[in-house]
Amino acid sequence: MCGRVLIGEQKDILITGRDGRQFKPKPNTTGNPGSMLTVVTDALPDKVQQYRWGLLTADDEKIHNKHKHAKIENLHTNWRNQLGKKHCVIRIQAFFEYNVTQKKSYRIERADGKPFYIAGLWDIWMDVDTNILLPTCLMITMPPNRKMAEIHDRIPAILERGDVKTWLDKNLTGQQRTAFLQSHPCLSETLKITLEKEY
Repeated sequence: MCGRVLIGEQKDILITGRDGRQFKPKPNTTGNPGSMLTVVTDALPDKVQQYRWGLLTADDEKIHNKHKHAKIENLHTNWRNQLGKKHCVIRIQAFFEYNVTQKKSYRIERADGKPFYIAGLWDIWMDVDTNILLPTCLMITMPPNRKMAEIHDRIPAILERGDVKTWLDKNLTGQQRTAFLQSHPCLSETLKITLEKEY
């Protein structure tokens, strides 16, 4: 599920670094787990930041990329320490999926050309060897809509821009958040799916 993304141009964005300084992100880069992605968190909803893709928790002893996604069905068990407390929205232009049966890779973007806003979770991990704090995040996934089901069995939890504030609302419980995502699935007509590569 979605192991590569197109971060996109993001000309309208200023990233706020941990030192408070602002800078423009690199244009049109692609990202894999371990890359820095553009996020807004519920902790600082008025700041755009960059978090490492691949959530790390206090239980992790070293940096890894295995927690790049969280299934919505497992949020209340596997991610109960973040759900209801640490929510983010990840902005990307497109994502890529490989269909094993067809041996084809697809590019998925919005039909209107606008960026995706994906519901996620975040955490800050401290490297005990260096005492460096590393902000990390993951994307939430859901069962696919009709169009996406033709190529993959999951889809990121895609938010409409107007729903970003709801996902980041600190007053919502974990149950309310998952119910919100389930009641606002990404519609098939929202997506544009094109063949990227045939193997």
